Amino acid sequence: MMTFSEHIASQEDLEERVLRTGAIVAYGSKSRREGDEAVRAYKHGQQALQKGGPEVDLEDRVKRIEQSLDHMFEGLIKQRAQIGSGVAVDVVGHSLSNKRTKT
Repeated sequence: MMTFSEHIASQEDLEERVLRTGAIVAYGSKSRREGDEAVRAYKHGQQALQKGGPEVDLEDRVKRIEQSLDHMFEGLIKQRAQIGSGVAVDVVGHSLSNKRTKT
């Protein structure tokens, strides 16, 4: 028969595993979402550059280039957020495996 303190310790392990798994899933989905938003921003930048043709005047071309650069920088910011979320997934995963090897 299990003592009360053994029962409490086993419940803490269970809760900790559930929380870590939930954190991995949350950070993983956030990383994917940020990556998708980065791709979307890059595509908007490409579309801004492809509008019009050689007959478009210089001011409109400069505006398109500005819009394209704005979308590219937005994509880079999203990509940085994706990298941060990916690192968080690694940290949580490693701490989970580290905890298992210690017990």
